[in-house]
Amino acid sequence: MIIKYDKYDKMVWERCKDKITFHISEKDTEIIFYLFFKYEVELLDDSEIIRKIINDRKFKHIKTITTLDENYSIIATEFFCEKFKELKEKSREEDLSDIFDELESYMENISYSLGCFGSGCGYRSYTDPTKKLELAEKLLKNKKLKEFIKLLGTFRRISLKKAKRRIKHFSGEKYSTTCGNSLTNLLSCEYKNFTDEMLFVDLLRRYNENKLLNYKILDNIKNHGDFVICLDLSGSMRGNKEIWAKAVSLCLIEASLKRGKRCVVIIFDDGVRETKIFEKNIHFKEVLDFASVFYGGGTNFEKPLREALKFNGDVVFITDGECEIPLDMLNEIKKEKEKKEIKIYSLCINTKPTITLKNISDVVLTIYELNSKVAEQIFDMII
Repeated sequence: MIIKYDKYDKMVWERCKDKITFHISEKDTEIIFYLFFKYEVELLDDSEIIRKIINDRKFKHIKTITTLDENYSIIATEFFCEKFKELKEKSREEDLSDIFDELESYMENISYSLGCFGSGCGYRSYTDPTKKLELAEKLLKNKKLKEFIKLLGTFRRISLKKAKRRIKHFSGEKYSTTCGNSLTNLLSCEYKNFTDEMLFVDLLRRYNENKLLNYKILDNIKNHGDFVICLDLSGSMRGNKEIWAKAVSLCLIEASLKRGKRCVVIIFDDGVRETKIFEKNIHFKEVLDFASVFYGGGTNFEKPLREALKFNGDVVFITDGECEIPLDMLNEIKKEKEKKEIKIYSLCINTKPTITLKNISDVVLTIYELNSKVAEQIFDMII
C-alpha cells in the first residue's frame, strides 16, 4: 500500500466499499478513498500520480469537504475514479487538473445541498454509521437524484443571495428609494453628511426642500399567511423538467420558511396526489422523498387550484401542461384572490399558458431553457 493507514481507516473502508462501483482496481480505489478521507496523508512509497494529486490546489480544497467524512469521501472517490478511467482510456492520465475542476464544483454543490436542510428539533442522538451511508449509496446509484442534488446546490446559492438582498425592516422591507425629509428612513449613504460641517449644511438645505434620500418600506403585515406551491408531476414532466422544477420548489420552500411562512406543496397530475405542509426546518429524509416521488398521470388544473385556495397565501403554479379551467372555478378563484389579497405566479415549462390560466395569474413566465439563469429570474420575482 502506497499510503499509510490505520485500523480505523480500514474499518471505514470495509464499511464503505460495497457502496462503490469500481471503475479501476479495488486496491487503487482504496488508495484514492484514503486520500480523500484521511486527515493527514503519509506516503510510504513514492508515486508520481499520487504526488500530483496531493499537491493539486483544488484537491486540497476538496479535502476540506471530504476529510473524516465517509459519505463525502466515497462520493468523491467514485467520481474521481470514473473520470480517471476515462482519461486512462484516452492515455491522458496526467491531465488530473481537468478532473479536479469538475470534482471541486460537484462536491461544493453536493455539500451545499446536503447541508441546507436540518433534521428537525435539536436533541441528543447517536448516528448509526450504516444509516449515514444510505444517502451516499442513493447518490452513487441514482443518476436522477445525483443530478437533482447537484442542481439544488446551484439554485440554493442563487436563492440565498436573492433573499439576503431583501432588507427586513420591522413588519416590512426596504424595496425602493425616494426623496423626502424622513430621518428615520434615511439611506445609509446620507450618514456621512453628519461628519462634515459643509456637508451638514447641505444636508439641512435638502432636508428643508424634501430632497434627502429615503427608502420606502413595503408593509407585509397582510402577507404573513401561507406560501403555496402547486407542482405538476404528470407524465410529460418526467426527466429534466421534473428535476429542475423540484430543485426550484425546494429553494422556494426554504425561502418561505426563513421568512416565517408555512409552506404548502400540492403535488398533482390528473388529481391532487399529495399535500405536504412544511412549518419548520425540512428533514433531509423529506428532501429525498420529495426528490424521488413521481406519478406520471394526466393533467388537471382545477383540482390543485381548488386545494390551494384552502390555504391563505400566494400560489406558485408549476406545470408543462395545457388544461382549461371551468368558468365557475375561474370566478371562484378571482373572488378568493381578491378576498385574501393573494397572487398567483404561473411557471409554464416549454408551453404557453392556457387562456384561463393566464386569466387568473398575476405573473406568467414561459420557460424554454431549464438553467440557473431562469431560476434566478424566478427567485427575483418571487423571493
